[in-house]
This record gives sequence, C-alpha cells and structure tokens, in this order.
Amino acid sequence: MNSMHRQFAKLSSKGPGDNAKVSVLLNDYEDADKMLTKIIEASKAWRDAWVNILTVQLGTVMCFEELYQPILGSTDGHGREPVYTDPSQMERTTKLKEAYTELKTDLLEEVNMMDARIIKPATEAKEYIQPVRKTIKKRENKRLDWERYMDRVNSLSKKQTRSDKDNAALVKAEQELARAAEEFNVSDSHLQETLPPLVAASFSILPHLLAAQIMTQNTLLAQYYTILHNYCEDMNFPSPPPPMEDVIAAWGRDFKHVQSEVESLPMIARGKAVHQPMSMGDEQAGRKSSTALSPRNVIGAKRPPSQGQITNPTSPNPGGRAMRIPSSNSLTPHPQPPPSPSPSPPAMYSTPDYSGHLSPPVPSSYSAHSPAGPKADYFQNAAMIKKKPPPPPPPKRIGSNTGTFVVALYDFAGEGGGDLNFREGDRIKVIKKTDSTDDWWEGELRGVKGSFPANYCKLA
Repeated sequence: MNSMHRQFAKLSSKGPGDNAKVSVLLNDYEDADKMLTKIIEASKAWRDAWVNILTVQLGTVMCFEELYQPILGSTDGHGREPVYTDPSQMERTTKLKEAYTELKTDLLEEVNMMDARIIKPATEAKEYIQPVRKTIKKRENKRLDWERYMDRVNSLSKKQTRSDKDNAALVKAEQELARAAEEFNVSDSHLQETLPPLVAASFSILPHLLAAQIMTQNTLLAQYYTILHNYCEDMNFPSPPPPMEDVIAAWGRDFKHVQSEVESLPMIARGKAVHQPMSMGDEQAGRKSSTALSPRNVIGAKRPPSQGQITNPTSPNPGGRAMRIPSSNSLTPHPQPPPSPSPSPPAMYSTPDYSGHLSPPVPSSYSAHSPAGPKADYFQNAAMIKKKPPPPPPPKRIGSNTGTFVVALYDFAGEGGGDLNFREGDRIKVIKKTDSTDDWWEGELRGVKGSFPANYCKLA
C-alpha cells in the first residue's frame, strides 16, 4: 500500500523535502556513474581494436608469404618451368612477417596492461558507488511518505467542522507526519554527508585514467613506428613515405604487366570483366552509367579486343538527354539494329562442331565461332542470332497515357534511383513515351513507377 501511495506522490509536485542542494548532488552522482560506464566501454573497445589491428596485419603478411612461396611437392610443372618469386621480394616479405610478429608480441603485452591501468580502476570505482543508489532510493521513499502525511494533515486541518472521528484521524496523521519527518531528516542528512565525498572521488580519478590512456597510446605508437621505421631502413624503403601519388604511380607500373597477362587468358578475354572499369568513379558526381556498357578507362584501355569480344559504344541521344543505355549500331551494319543487350544475363557460347558445321545459334550477347574460319563469319553469326527488332511504334503524342503495354526482351536491374527494374517477359504499362525507341520511357510494373530503356522492350 505504501509503495502505491509513493507512486502517486511521484506524479505530484515536489515538496520542500527535495531542495536544490540535494538535486545537484543527485545529478552529480548520475553524471559520475555515466562517466565511469562510458570509460569502461570505450576502453574495452579501444583494447579490442588494437588486438584486431595486430592480428589482421600479421595474418595478411602470412598470406603473402604463403602466396609467394613455392608449392611443396609440385615437381610436375605441366610442361612449363615454374617461375619462382624474386628472392629480394621474398626476403622483404619474410622480414616483414618477422617485424609484425615481434610487433604483435611486444604490443600485446602493452595492450593487456589496459585492463590493469584503466578498465579495472574504473570498474572498481563504479562498484564502490553503487551501494549509494540504495541509500538514494530509501531517502526518496521517506520523502514521499513525509509529503503524503503532510497532505493528509493539511486536508483534515482545512475542514471547518470536524467530527470526533475527524479529530482522531487528524491526531493520528500528525503523529505519523512527525515520525515520517524524523525518518526523512535522518536519511537526508546521511545522504548529504556521504554523497559529496563519493562524487568528488569519482571525478578525481578521471585525470589519472586519462593520463594512463595517453601514456599507453604513446607507448603503442612509439613501438609501432620504431619497428616499421627500422624495417624500411633495412629494406631500403623511404621513411617517411613519399606522396601517395608517387606510390600509386609505382604500383600502376608494376600492375600493368600483371594485368596484361591475366586479361590475355582465353577464359577472361572472352568475358565482360575486361570491358568494365577498374574504378567505379565518383558516385556523388551524378548518376553512374552501366559499368558493363561503359568504355574501359583504365590501364590497358587501348588494347584491341579479341575475337570473342563485342564492344558497345554509346550512341548519342537525339533528345538531348545523356543516354545511359548505348545502342547497338556498332555491332552490325544493318539498317535496323537490335537493341543493346542487358549486362545482367551471363554470356553464352555455342559449341563449334568439328565436322564442319556450327551448332544451332543460341540467343545470347556473344557468339563463338571456329578459330580457323574467316573474320567475316563472326559478323554473319552475329546477324544470325540477333533478335527481330521491335516494330515501329504507332505515332502518338509525347507524354500521352493511353494504356500502352510493352513486353521486356531482356533483364534490366536499373542504374540508379528512379529506374524501373524488370525481367525478361514482364509486361510493363507505358505511362510516358517518345517517338524513338532509343530514348528512356516511363512505365509502371506491379505498382512501381520508373524510367526504363525502350530498346529493351517490344510493344505488346
């Protein structure tokens, strides 16, 4: 019953028992408790981050060492003499592994000291001030009881005419009020005496914890940079490092040779990866173009395509809008070219028949041909497997909405916000269109509206 009365009393206005001085002490106590909690959580996250850094760095170097070392037991080179890693490069990798192993061993000892220097003192300080919370709650309950008896006495005293029963109740209420006031004063005095020293001690530990954190961080960084500096001097690396532009240029020179060898492999030269840019570009500068249809703008961009490759140059938009889907005018000299293929379907190849005949053509973005055949066979095969171009749309006003539907010929995953995603065979309702199928139309599919390339569809 008393707890219920206290809950109702909390909703009422604060009485004189909750003065400003005690309120300041209670706020300081809560701030000290929150401060210690944040220090403990942040220190644990800081410790775990250093452990992860040391573990990942050593694991990365170990992977490089395993990659550069020869495969044990591989005596048969399959007709090719294995090329071993440059001894100087292997030595640099081995020395780097030794440096990171020593670095991890030394720094883990320093990282583990975070528990004794920062986390443990903060945890103990938090545990020491927790029992005071019970005293604060007990004092709050005494205050609510005192205010409740005070309200009861005031209510009975305001009655103009009181019966004997009311007088007896008033006397009893005054006795209970006196007892509650005495108990509250004892709790309040005890809290005002014990709380300030605890709060002051909690805040006084903060400079010591901060000094320990700074000392630990300086020690970690000093050992870290010392070991790396010694390694750079032993391996003739510049320390401090050169500008990032020089590092990227040096990496590009070494990477170009490896890139040319990898992209010359038949399984890669016939794919779409060699046509995609190495960098996605600045996404914040505007809407990205389709990476599978964009011209290659990285190292090796001027390399001529192999016989199994089809490049897709972008055609200009007659409407003035930057076209995101290129037309297929460059694939075949026919007057009515088929729409550009979607980048999403995987490339398919027809298997050559060694009896002298080609297998039936497969509708695909690419077509294989006999390596011994003339170059003209490639364009003949491309013309054979092309899809029938869609019929010309009937003349309508631009922006009209007459319930026209189109059927998707290819999958389209969208290039940015506002694009309509669909799959081959979907029936799309046209909301706004132009007279040209090389433009972007607006349509609706399953309640979703957006723009889509018209040359990916045909009229239903």
